[in-house]
Amino acid sequence: MKKYRNLIFYSSTILLFAFLGYLIFQQGLLLEQRTLGIKPTRTIRTWDQVLETYHHNFTNPLALLLLQIIAIIMVARFFGMLFRKLKQPSVIGEIIAGIMLGPSFLGQYFPEISSFVFPAQSLGNLQFLSQIGLILFMFVVGMELDLNILKN
Repeated sequence: MKKYRNLIFYSSTILLFAFLGYLIFQQGLLLEQRTLGIKPTRTIRTWDQVLETYHHNFTNPLALLLLQIIAIIMVARFFGMLFRKLKQPSVIGEIIAGIMLGPSFLGQYFPEISSFVFPAQSLGNLQFLSQIGLILFMFVVGMELDLNILKN
């Protein structure tokens, strides 16, 4: 019950401050128009401004990389938990998640989503990050390697 109470509290706090930010933004626009004596010739809807801002932000390579990382982690965790419930190793679920996010499934059946989340020009950044992850993983494996066990 505590988990749901925290979820409701944080969600309502975010919604409240988003609404207050919207009101402050609208009052600022009215104040600016009155101060400068500007009569608006064309009103741009707030929702259109939000969509334009999100479109601009998602074209940023860093934002796209973060979206890709979040998508990969969430899908891998979901399939890992699913396979643990099926009494299988979670690594098998994570491998299946990689197949599901790749061109075999997502690119074949949902090409719009695949081209939005994993466009071709951003795959170089993701590959570079995956190579760094592989290097760090191999370093940790090497740190845990016991040469006495290997000799036996």
